[in-house]
Amino acid sequence: MDNEHKKLEHFTATILSDANELSRKILEALEKARKARLAAAKKEIRVRNEREIEAGIAKVKSSTGRLVSQQMMENKRELFAKRGEVARRIAADVRGKLEDWVQTDAYHSWLQEQLAAALEQLPQGSQGVTVYCREQDQQYLAQALQGCARPHQVESSQLIELGGLRLECPGSHMAVDCTLDSSFGDLREHIAEYIGLRLE
Repeated sequence: MDNEHKKLEHFTATILSDANELSRKILEALEKARKARLAAAKKEIRVRNEREIEAGIAKVKSSTGRLVSQQMMENKRELFAKRGEVARRIAADVRGKLEDWVQTDAYHSWLQEQLAAALEQLPQGSQGVTVYCREQDQQYLAQALQGCARPHQVESSQLIELGGLRLECPGSHMAVDCTLDSSFGDLREHIAEYIGLRLE
């Protein structure tokens, strides 16, 4: 009887020991799985946070870039407007001085020099010439041409506002532009180029 009782106790102890070992292994597996899930969750959260941070940084950079670009464009437009105003002031000042100068005797002397220089550019021959000028210069140029051997006529042109003359010789297919209007137009181009308007 005692022997049977000992066998039962040994059997029970063995079963309990196996059960305890199995429980320990199960708990270890569960703990290992829990730690793995926790690590995976932490990694996912970290990756998500990094992505959100990167997205935020990219958004800030994009927004900052747009603001900087807008400010640069605004500064560029402002600079262009200021340069344009400077160019207009210079041109207006030069035009005003030209308008005063054409009222002087020095202008008439210059006008006669331009007429002589224009006639010298024509080939030898008897082709007629037409001189275009302002209405107020018409009489002066007609007198200046009295000694000209070529057939000639002097006509006023609304295209010439500042002064000077334009000589045309249809027979030679030539034209010589000595107008202040053309010179003033070239000067405005040089002014614009000098202060940078052409570089915008």
